[in-house]
Amino acid sequence: MKRWIDRWNRYWFPTTTTRRLALCRIIAVAAQLAFFPSLKPQINLVLKNSEFIDPQVLIWLISLVLPRHLLFNPEALTTIYWITIAAGITALVGLFTRTSIFVFALGLWFFISHKYSYADVHHPEAIFSIFLMTLAFAPSGNSFSLDALLRRRRFREASVSPVSQEMSDTAMWPLKLAHLLLALTYFSTGASKVLAGGLGWMNGYTIQIYAFSDALVRNRPLGIWLAQYHTLGILLGAFTVMFELFYFVSLLLPRLAPLFFLTAIGFHVGLFVFMGHPFFSHILLNALLLAFLDPSWLRALLNRLDLPLSKRTVTSSAA
Repeated sequence: MKRWIDRWNRYWFPTTTTRRLALCRIIAVAAQLAFFPSLKPQINLVLKNSEFIDPQVLIWLISLVLPRHLLFNPEALTTIYWITIAAGITALVGLFTRTSIFVFALGLWFFISHKYSYADVHHPEAIFSIFLMTLAFAPSGNSFSLDALLRRRRFREASVSPVSQEMSDTAMWPLKLAHLLLALTYFSTGASKVLAGGLGWMNGYTIQIYAFSDALVRNRPLGIWLAQYHTLGILLGAFTVMFELFYFVSLLLPRLAPLFFLTAIGFHVGLFVFMGHPFFSHILLNALLLAFLDPSWLRALLNRLDLPLSKRTVTSSAA
């Protein structure tokens, strides 16, 4: 049993630098601030609806405690919105980091849940919203933050040697969890395609129909062009199913993980360019995993690329 516990701890809680997680915090919070749900549509929903059609869990729980009219009105939503934005800014610079990220993520959950409580439910934001909340329970403010700067200043004023907080065994689990959630999500979508459509998803016609209809609605000329080629539809259908079903291999074979992350980024960029599907949070999460989960792959690649160059330089000098 101890051996399994040790393996579990080595996977989820390896001792590593907190700088990677801090950079993830900065990038993730900045991106979410840039693409935060707009306030105007939220206010429009409460003005045009006297009750929720399909209240999401968070909204349902809030409604159990507070009458709808007390919180779901333009004034209250505006107040919550600006509190959330202020928390996002302080989380970005790393001031009261854990509290700031918690308030920011909770506010994001609130507005996403509210938007989907009127019967139009989607899922692109789910994993990224969970990832943001996990940052509140990890040392994401131990580096590259005002908290760290103020802590070092207090130590200097007290003439005490500062205790380094740049190494931690809880700095990687948010990225590990994001990786696992992505793998489960992709596998779920791939399995649903196979179970619901079978080989029909790889017959080419399915991709052609989706590409044409989505591109026409979202004004994507490249998608309309793509829909003309049946053979390309077969290849893309097979690739989509295989990619989604086998993304989980990146969990089992870490050396191959960067290849899956790069493929996922290309996959979602292609979906947006050709069909207009805005899975930006999935692109960002895969990019964060590529850059910060295990950066050693990049050093290894650069070393391999540098070796032939060094050999050529030595050969040229000898000649």
